Amino acid sequence: MTIPRAQVGTVMGLLEILHDFQGKVDLAKVADELRLELDDILPAVDAAKLLKLIQVNSGDLILTSEGTALLSKNISGRKKELNNMVSNLGEIKGIINFIRKEHGNEVTKEDLLYFIRQEMPDVDAEKTFSWIVDWGRYSLLLRYDSNSQKIKLTKSPTKVV
Repeated sequence: MTIPRAQVGTVMGLLEILHDFQGKVDLAKVADELRLELDDILPAVDAAKLLKLIQVNSGDLILTSEGTALLSKNISGRKKELNNMVSNLGEIKGIINFIRKEHGNEVTKEDLLYFIRQEMPDVDAEKTFSWIVDWGRYSLLLRYDSNSQKIKLTKSPTKVV
């Protein structure tokens, strides 16, 4: 699946720790630094790999040039860069197109959950929804109003085909 399965904050924390260790450190050391079990850090590692922010080699996590470039930016720059990265992931593209084409840039939570269940039957729709909202909000791809339970696309994502 090409949706990051970890919270944005955990992935960013992982990148910061890698940066603190000059871009290369053992996975067990990172888990210790984040005070997490190895199993708890693996989703963040997978998400960072998916976004090409790190590489894994023989148990070592290695910050990529993309990861280094992301960390060098201020918060606004990070959000813009993540907008580019996230909006070009396969399932995220499909979700963006679903919201844009089928529903005029806005859907309800139930509409999106239905879409997830139809298009990705092997995933937990509720968890996937929370990851989409987390990454979508942070990267300024979408807004989610928890009161009305409506998801709205922000300005057109960059580079979405």
